[in-house]
Order: sequence, then structure tokens, then C-alpha cells
Amino acid sequence: MSILASDEAFVINSKLIELASENQKVIANNIANAETPGYTRMKLDFQRRLTDAVNSGDLNQIENLRTTSTEDTSAPAGNDGNNVVLPVELNEMMQNSVLNNLLTSAFRTKLNILKAAVK
Repeated sequence: MSILASDEAFVINSKLIELASENQKVIANNIANAETPGYTRMKLDFQRRLTDAVNSGDLNQIENLRTTSTEDTSAPAGNDGNNVVLPVELNEMMQNSVLNNLLTSAFRTKLNILKAAVK
């Protein structure tokens, strides 16, 4: 196993980048279907499982965590049966983009530190 693969912070950061990317796809799909009659908003369900995996201290459990997209029926459906609220989706997309940028920056910083240490 490489040094990076055995570093808990690296594994968690990598998994969070992966999850943020998957979440962006789900949000984009919701936005694309905002006008589709009968469409039910989807959400990515991973927070509790990620917390449990991190708390376990088992890097394999973190690395092998898979996302599940589920229907979100918490918002009422409109007359056409669609429950996507476009401003909510756009806000979530913006927040997710900020998270992804922060995670990517942290990842790059860690790699730069390691490169400097090797030199």
C-alpha cells in the first residue's frame, strides 16, 4: 500500500471529492428535470454512512463506501407532480461547488507538501 493510500486524511479527502462529484450529478439531474411532469427530486444519501465509516477508523470501509441516490419526497409536489424547487437546487449546486473546490484545494496542498518533503 502506498503512503498516500494509508493516510487517513488523504483517503477521507479523496472520498469526499468523489461524493461531491456524485452529488453534483444528482443536483444537475434535478435541475434538468425541473420541468418534467411527475419527476421526483433525487438526493444523494451518504452522510450517515460516511460518518459511521470515518468513526470506525477502517480505511477500507471509507474507500469502499458507495453512494445511493434516493427519491426526496420532503418537498410537496406541484400541480404537475414535480417537486423540484429550482432556487433550492441552484443553492445546493453552489454549496456543493464550493465544497468541491475546498476539497480539491486541500488535496493539492497535501500533495505539494509531500512533493516538497521528497525534494
